[in-house]
Amino acid sequence: MKMHKSIACPVIAITIILAVILGVAGSALAQKPPIVVALIEPLSGPFKDVGTEVAAFVEYGVEQVNAKGGLLGRQVKLIQLDNQMKPDIAVRMARKAVLESGAKVIMSHTNSAVGLALSKVAVELNVIHLIFHNEADEITGSEFQPNSFRVCLSTSMHSGILANYFAQTAHKRFYLLNQDYAFGHAVSDSFKKAFLKVKKADQEIVGEDFHPMSTKDFGPYVTKALAAKPDVVITGNFGPDLPGLMKQARGLGMKAIFGSYYLDNSTYMNQAREAGLGAVTAELYLASLKTKKNQEFIKAWQAWFKKHYADRPSFYLVPSSVALSVDGLAFLGEAVKKAGSTDANKIIKAWEGMSFEGVTGKVTMRACDHQIQTPGYVAVMQPSHAFKSILDFPFLGDPIAIPAEIISVAPKDTGNPRCK
Repeated sequence: MKMHKSIACPVIAITIILAVILGVAGSALAQKPPIVVALIEPLSGPFKDVGTEVAAFVEYGVEQVNAKGGLLGRQVKLIQLDNQMKPDIAVRMARKAVLESGAKVIMSHTNSAVGLALSKVAVELNVIHLIFHNEADEITGSEFQPNSFRVCLSTSMHSGILANYFAQTAHKRFYLLNQDYAFGHAVSDSFKKAFLKVKKADQEIVGEDFHPMSTKDFGPYVTKALAAKPDVVITGNFGPDLPGLMKQARGLGMKAIFGSYYLDNSTYMNQAREAGLGAVTAELYLASLKTKKNQEFIKAWQAWFKKHYADRPSFYLVPSSVALSVDGLAFLGEAVKKAGSTDANKIIKAWEGMSFEGVTGKVTMRACDHQIQTPGYVAVMQPSHAFKSILDFPFLGDPIAIPAEIISVAPKDTGNPRCK
């Protein structure tokens, strides 16, 4: 059937107009500016391995958000800046990210001194500060800044996991040995406080000491600890200071069990190896968790890592607590969606009190101090473990859960004036 010329022309014209309109709309959607987020980590120096591991998980997390359509119809763009483990450089990098690149979120993981500095500049620049692993109590306590949200344990919560675990053991003598900076002292203070609440009558802390960060010689500190004859040495060491301490301690005859905050990391255990056998570690996330979501996450992470970083050692295929950044980004994404905006003030209001279902189960962002409320887990390093096909050294056994209500710090005890 032939279409009449007088009808055909308008139809063709309308079709062309619609095509142009739809093309322009599609182009406009595709050209929407991305939401910029900035990771500010040590990407050089002695703690470079920590920063690059964090960066890989954040890259993965951002890619997962974008694969689901991004946020508010916009893709998320990640930029990475080297803070060299120095607070002043971190602040300078934050300013650069926000003022030059338009970052709406700054993110930190390593070194609580850096976290504290970034929490202050986040308020000044009015952006969100997402904390993956800066654990100092002050960040959500006495030095609280409203633009910061912590998706990891606080030092007191972390200490609470270890204190409650060891209080149920037959070990009697405990020694505290930590890095000599804000976080190391916070580990010591918070463990003593938590331990005194739950310990048995015959359990005691027999000494404490602090060593310089990045030291090569732990001999004097181990010798002093040996004189106290501890059954357990509690340490919040991370980076090269953790396996370094353990290996030298074993070499000097230390038989005590190590109670560690970060030995879940396969990088550290690859270095410590037999020196870490029997050690106890605690975290919000452990790779040996048997939840369905965790099993799915590990499988997806391994596939992604093999594709993007095939040249890196295979032990990175086993996620450490650094994987918290993936859930942290997803949680932030839900807050942005709820706020319907990238405006920091709107996100703050939306995120306070929100709950999120992650790989470890349900977690909640407490409104008064922006501290995530979550259960914790503890596990022992043993020769036989679920990742034996990948790791040829001792690693995490089955985790033991410590409920959120046991490790949570009561609002009135946080030191945060907003919490009562």
